[in-house]
Amino acid sequence: MVIHHQYITLPYPEEKLLEIAEKIYRAEKISLRKKTNLILCSDYYIRKLNRQYRDIDKATDVLSFEIGDSDLMGEIYISLERAKVQAKRFGITYDDEIIRLFVHGMFHLQGYDHQDDKEREVMERKERKYIKL
Repeated sequence: MVIHHQYITLPYPEEKLLEIAEKIYRAEKISLRKKTNLILCSDYYIRKLNRQYRDIDKATDVLSFEIGDSDLMGEIYISLERAKVQAKRFGITYDDEIIRLFVHGMFHLQGYDHQDDKEREVMERKERKYIKL
C-alpha cells in the first residue's frame, strides 16, 4: 500500500494502517502484487471528487475507486478533516475513525457495498473483523 497526501498535513496512524492493510490482504486472499493507493486529503479535495464522479456537491468521509489494473486494485480517498469531525461525533479517537474509514474503503474495492440491508450487514460484518473500536 502506498500512502499519499493531497493538500493536507494532519497526522494519521501510518503504522496501524499498513498493519491492517496487510491483515486484510492475507485474510481476504488479495494478491500481494495488487497495490492500493491511500490518498489522505482535505474536505475541499474530496468534495471536488464527489462532485466529479458522483454528482454530489458536498464533502464526504471516504471514496473508493476500483482501478482494475493488473498491478493496482484501486484508490481510497479519506478526508482527514471529515475524520476529525466524525471521531468527535462518534466518541472515538481520530486514529480509530481513520482506520474505520480505511477498512470501509478496502471492502468497497473488493466489491462490497451497502445499497440494501443485506449488503450492509455483510459488509459491516467483514469490517468488524478488522476494526476493534
